[in-house]
Order: sequence, then C-alpha cells, then structure tokens
Amino acid sequence: MKLLLALFAAMLAIGAVSLWFWRAAPPVSPCDDEVLSEAASPDARFVAAVYQRRCAEAVTTHVALRPIGAKFRPHGDVFVAPGYTRIALRWPEERQLLVESPAQRVLLQESSWRSIAVRVVLVR
Repeated sequence: MKLLLALFAAMLAIGAVSLWFWRAAPPVSPCDDEVLSEAASPDARFVAAVYQRRCAEAVTTHVALRPIGAKFRPHGDVFVAPGYTRIALRWPEERQLLVESPAQRVLLQESSWRSIAVRVVLVR
C-alpha cells in the first residue's frame, strides 16, 4: 500500500511539474514579426514602430505605438496595409504622428492612440 501511495505521489508531482512547464512556455505564434524602423516622439515618451508580419504566405505592414520604455509587442496598431508597403513616420508635434505610405489599400487606420493623434497620408 505504501508503494502504491508513493507511486501515486510521484506521478502527481511529475504531472504538476509538467503542467507548470507547459503554462510557463511562451505562446507559439504562427506568424513572424520583424521591426523595420522606429521613430521616437519629440518628448521621448512614445515610439512608433513600422513592422511586417508574415503569416504563411500573407504579409502585412503595420505601424504600432507604445510607451518608449516598453518592449515591442505586436499590438497598438494604428495603421495596417497588405503586402510589403513602404512607410515613413514623422512627428510634427509631440502628440501627433504622421504616417506616409503609397499603400493602394488600407486594412486599418486609426485616428488616435491614447493621447496621440494619428494622421495618415496616402502618397500616390
């Protein structure tokens, strides 16, 4: 009986450790994100990042905002265009981001993020 209890306790411990490792593992993303450029706001409080996301055969180009000290994560998007799209970022004012792109199609276009006004200019 003691042997049976010891085996049960060992299996329970192995299961608990396995569950902990599984839960602690980073999520597997089927997409790859590559930061192409970044531009800090004039007051050095925020940063805008241009990045490309590749999911299998699909590629999209994004502009995301975040606080300057925060690590890049693929969220906070204010602009998304399909394909490989050239994007220029400018900060005309501390709280205004200008996104310039020759994109033919736009999938997402936000006018603001937190206290930042976002203006998109499609250059043809």
